[in-house]
Amino acid sequence: MAFIVEFKGKKPVVSPRAYLAPNSVLVGEVEVGDFASIWYNAVVRGDINHVKIGNHSNIQDNCVIHVTPELYPVEIGSYVTVGHGAVIHGAVIMDMVLVGMGAVLLDGVKVGFGSIIGAGAVIPPGTEIPDRSLVVGVPGKVIRQVSDAEFEMIRKNALEYLEMAVESFGSEP
Repeated sequence: MAFIVEFKGKKPVVSPRAYLAPNSVLVGEVEVGDFASIWYNAVVRGDINHVKIGNHSNIQDNCVIHVTPELYPVEIGSYVTVGHGAVIHGAVIMDMVLVGMGAVLLDGVKVGFGSIIGAGAVIPPGTEIPDRSLVVGVPGKVIRQVSDAEFEMIRKNALEYLEMAVESFGSEP
C-alpha cells in the first residue's frame, strides 16, 4: 500500500480508480485523478501548496513532485507522462504532455498542450513553453513543433501506462 501522509490537516485525495505503487509517497494536499498511476519510489509532496494530477496521467519511478509556498503549486493535466526520475517543482503542465526521463521543471514553468520535454532537459524558472513544442537541452529550448506522430505517441504512452498499472497493481485500483 502506498504511503499516504496527512500534513497540517490536509490528506491526499486519490480517486478510487487511480493506481499507486506500494512504495509511492503522497503527502498533504495532493489530488490524483481517475486512472492516473503513481509508480515505484515516486514522491508527491503537497505539503506547502497543492498538487493536482489529472486523469490518465502517469508519474513514473523515482519522480519527485514538489511545490513552492503560495506562489507555485503543481498542476499536471490529463494524459501526461512524467518519465523516470523527473523533478517537477512548482510547475503547470497542460494535457497531453510527455516529460522525458530525468528532466527538471522549475518554479513557474508552464508547459503547453501536446508538448514534449526531452530527457535530461532543465527548464528554468518562469519559462512558458508554447503548445506542441519539442524542448531539449540545458537550459531547455524549443527546437521545433511536435509532429502528429509524436503527438499520437504521447496519448498512446499514457494509455500503455494505464495497462501496465492494471497488470502491476491489479484490475481493481
